Amino acid sequence: MAKARWKRAALVAAAAMALTLSLGIAAACAGSEEGYTVTFYDGTTVITTREVAQGGTVAEFEPSDVGYEKEGFAFDNWYATADFTHDWSFDTQITADTNVYSSWYSTEADTRQWTIAGESSMGGPLREIGWNGGISEDNLLTKAADRNEFTITIDLYAGDRFQICVQDENGVWQSDEDGTILSRGGQYLVENEYMSAPGTGLGDGQVNITVSVSGNYTLTLTTDVYNNDYGALTVVRNGDAPEITIDRSSYSWYIYGTSAEQNDTSILGNMNWGGGYGEDGLTSASPYAMKKTSNNDPDGTGTFVLTGRFNAGDEFLFAVLTVGENRLNAESGTMFYYQDIDEFSELDENFTGSGTDGTSGNIKVETAGFYTFTLTVTLNEQTNLLEGAIEVEDNVALLQNGNWIVMGNRLSYAQVTGTDAEGNANVANGQLGLTMTEEEYNDYTSDVNGAENNFGKGDEEDIAKLTKDTAASVGGIAVYTITMTLDVGDYFYFAIPSWVYNVADFGQSYYGTVNAVYASQVTPVHVTGTLPAGLTAVWTNNFVCMEAGDYTFTITIAADGALSVAVTQAS
Repeated sequence: MAKARWKRAALVAAAAMALTLSLGIAAACAGSEEGYTVTFYDGTTVITTREVAQGGTVAEFEPSDVGYEKEGFAFDNWYATADFTHDWSFDTQITADTNVYSSWYSTEADTRQWTIAGESSMGGPLREIGWNGGISEDNLLTKAADRNEFTITIDLYAGDRFQICVQDENGVWQSDEDGTILSRGGQYLVENEYMSAPGTGLGDGQVNITVSVSGNYTLTLTTDVYNNDYGALTVVRNGDAPEITIDRSSYSWYIYGTSAEQNDTSILGNMNWGGGYGEDGLTSASPYAMKKTSNNDPDGTGTFVLTGRFNAGDEFLFAVLTVGENRLNAESGTMFYYQDIDEFSELDENFTGSGTDGTSGNIKVETAGFYTFTLTVTLNEQTNLLEGAIEVEDNVALLQNGNWIVMGNRLSYAQVTGTDAEGNANVANGQLGLTMTEEEYNDYTSDVNGAENNFGKGDEEDIAKLTKDTAASVGGIAVYTITMTLDVGDYFYFAIPSWVYNVADFGQSYYGTVNAVYASQVTPVHVTGTLPAGLTAVWTNNFVCMEAGDYTFTITIAADGALSVAVTQAS
């Protein structure tokens, strides 16, 4: 007879086993040498009984063979326990009075629209279908006319992951009134040699199924409209799947997640898993974009860095994002999770996985703070799959121990002497309105070194560095100082530099530049007190020198990472 697949809880199974053993002992004591009674139940209703000699077996039958019918239900199988955690076979030798329990499934038509949802880093159909693709002809299972059996034939590739689920046209997975998600994952999968559900625990039906052998497959799902524990997913491999060449040249990596609630204090405070963001939310300048710090070809691999403020309860992963209708979507097969973190830098307790055991799933923040994540993506040439390793660091520690430098350049002579249409200086816009000859302008003495600095791109000897004041760096703060000779037109800020190869125009071209490590940029807005008369702000986030001279800058990094700078001018 056909045997259904039941989702089982390990704890219940253990308890049932203990109960079965205790009942068996009691029954053995009550039995006789002449034979034993085997009682077949539907719940608490007795279907029939059989008298069996010591060591004998029961002849195989189904409830209908003894005239027992159950309206609206069809017989499934016999079990040794009332909760269906242990199978029972007619080959069982009877050595005690024994209870056997029948399982049934509803024959009421299942009108739900079951779909396949998943991801394919190999570029198969699941890459376009995705986890939240809604309902389409590409992902919809077909129902048999006379039974609750749904099938789909699809090309699947090694490394593909998927579940069968019910979702609405917007891609939202549906659930029962009690909140049970209507999905069929690993625990429903009938054992086969082509796919599995690694890490599946008893009772967890919503574990992704992973394909180990590429091929064209027919998947068949059986369901019960009332019982989510009933069901089976069988697999038939029809043949090979066509080979696919994957173009990863446009891949750029982003953070993808949500904050506990909408806010302005977390990098994820307004993202909500990409909701509400169209093309403006997917550029190399996006706050969600990771900066590429490795100078290799654009093929999806490399080292990518992102730093931001996170709140407790934030949940996220790293992925290649694409623009959907009014949202950003994670590209199938490019998502890296908590289990991909291989270096916590003593921050283990600050993060956990979103899974029930805390060791897998999305990265979940336990302790708020500034954090830097470094994602290294490599290509497994044997499987042609991308693999990721994540390192997380406390950004405050980076700020307090970083290589602080002066990043700047010099305004042109036209800018230094320039005015607006009315003949007035417009310093904030780079028109200083100063009176000086070009010869005076060219007589240049400065530690910023103008074009030789080029905001950190110059040679090391041309870039001024700050010095850590170890005597002042106590009580959880760090202090850096520098005294510089400045000349008119110098404009600059202070930062910890990071050479990055940004992806421009959605990954179509690369260019190298020096960026400030996130939250390390010290500008006029960080000044405590007042600026000396010889300095002011240009373009908001740069100091600019209006009067040549020597200036001392003292940067303080507080215990929480807050930055401040004090400035004095030599008399």
